[in-house]
Formats: sequence, structure tokens, C-alpha cells
Amino acid sequence: MRAVILLSTVCLTGFAATAVAQQPPAQPKPKPAAQAAASAKPTVAGTWAIESTVKTAAGKDTVVNSLVTATADANGWVTHLAGRDSIPTRVVAMGGDSVVTEAGPFQSVARPGQTVTTHESLHFKDDAVWGTIEARYSNGEIVKGTVKGTRRK
Repeated sequence: MRAVILLSTVCLTGFAATAVAQQPPAQPKPKPAAQAAASAKPTVAGTWAIESTVKTAAGKDTVVNSLVTATADANGWVTHLAGRDSIPTRVVAMGGDSVVTEAGPFQSVARPGQTVTTHESLHFKDDAVWGTIEARYSNGEIVKGTVKGTRRK
């Protein structure tokens, strides 16, 4: 009986040693790369000249020009339309090179007589911004369009 237990112990120890030897060595975590990625995060703070292309009630494309004053965080964003009061702009989400904003309701430029709430998904790279806009009008219509722009210097 002792021989069987001894032989079993020796075999199991041999198998365990072989299994451990076959495991790949633990890889160190790439801390420098993570720090480099964090420092490469785009800076969105500044003033951006934006062109939003949406459809009018007649179905024609129209461009609405605005200036967006952006901060480095989610607080204090403002949209400026020519000849109008500033529109507080809420940052819904921020991550990587992207920001999702919402503004309104305010008087529509593209559809006079209606109010609109806009929802924009913006992507930033260097001095360029682009993305999509969804305009929700007071009559229930939802219109989608595009956004492009540049940083003002």
C-alpha cells in the first residue's frame, strides 16, 4: 500500500512540475504605453467654427453656422448663433476623441417658428471636428445631418 501511495505521489508531482513548466511567463503590464495614450488625448478646449448641414421643412439642405466654446471638461460649453443669445450646451458624454452634446430647446434657424433641441456626436482631431447632428423640432419631426468645423485660432 505504501508503495502505491509513494508511486502516485511521485507521478503527480512529476505531472504538476511539467504543467508548471509549460505555462508561459507572466507578461509585464504595458504601463508606459498607457501613459503615452493618456497624454495623446486630444484637447477640445477652445472655440470651434461649426457648419451643421440639415434639411429645411421644404427638404432642401441648409447650412447653419455656429461657434462652440468648449472647455477641457464637461462644464461650461456654449453654442453661439449669429444675432442670438448664447445657448448653454450640455456635454452628455466624453471619451477618447469624441464628445456628445445636447443643446436646447431654442428657436430654430433652419425652420423659423419652431423650437429645436440638438444632439451632436462630435469627433476631434488636431484642429478639425466632424460628426453628426440630430435635430428634434417642436412639431415632432426629427432631422439628421452632418457637422464639420475647425478650431479658431
